Amino acid sequence: MKKAAILIDSSFGIKDGQYPDVYVAPMEIIETKEGKATSYLDDVEIFNEQICEKISQGIDIKTSQPVIGNVMKILDKLTTEYEMVYALPITSTISGTYNTWVSLAKDYKNVHVYDQTMVGRLAEWTIIDLVAKNKKGELNDKTIAEYLKFTKLNRAGVLIVPDAAQLKKGGRVSNFKSVLIKLFGLKLIITLDQHGLLFKNKGLKVNDTIEKAKQELSKVIPLASKTIKRFVIFCNSETDAKFNIPEYVNVIKTMYPKVKIEYVVLPSVITAHVGPNYVVFGADLE
Repeated sequence: MKKAAILIDSSFGIKDGQYPDVYVAPMEIIETKEGKATSYLDDVEIFNEQICEKISQGIDIKTSQPVIGNVMKILDKLTTEYEMVYALPITSTISGTYNTWVSLAKDYKNVHVYDQTMVGRLAEWTIIDLVAKNKKGELNDKTIAEYLKFTKLNRAGVLIVPDAAQLKKGGRVSNFKSVLIKLFGLKLIITLDQHGLLFKNKGLKVNDTIEKAKQELSKVIPLASKTIKRFVIFCNSETDAKFNIPEYVNVIKTMYPKVKIEYVVLPSVITAHVGPNYVVFGADLE
């Protein structure tokens, strides 16, 4: 038997088989159109561009946990091929997937579930580091627990959105706050850290909004006193009169001129909650 496998869900933005010994259970995307609900496996039957298009058309899009039956099939296979299976689902602060997987793990003696705090590329960094440990034969309960404890204090992201309508549909913001943001042309600033999605501030102009976002990020990780190890900007290709995405990206770049920046889009299941227009930047500290 191989020593260790890692099981994640599609909130990491990783393809199944992209990394050795890493397996992906797709979450569900649920489209409701003319009263009819249709479910798709995320990043298998439906993809980011399609979700953005559907949201732009006013189609109701929501997400759900990975199908329990699919997760059980994966675990049945992995537990016969590996000595240990380490499962890291989407953070429990924004989904019930963690609790579901903890319940499922009780039926397997060699499955351990961990609650990590990130999504997308911020979560993919975790997999990159754990895969490296696995190659060295260093992946175990102790090393994973120590690693996650450190990243909870040294990794975070901040999200800027011009329209809270999609967040309102998912119950993330109140109707009053959504209307207020749209009425005054404000940009909502949301942090993602070990405590989940927290609605922190609002900005109007580009520089003002970015500066406030940086301040909020600095409150949750020690940006000023540590070296940035990795830095990412999440943005899509859409630009409209309300939210000039390249302008926001350029301001962020000038704030971190010596930092190597990665550029990616949010995973589909996150786009389904925030909508097609967004800018996110996140840092991983040494």
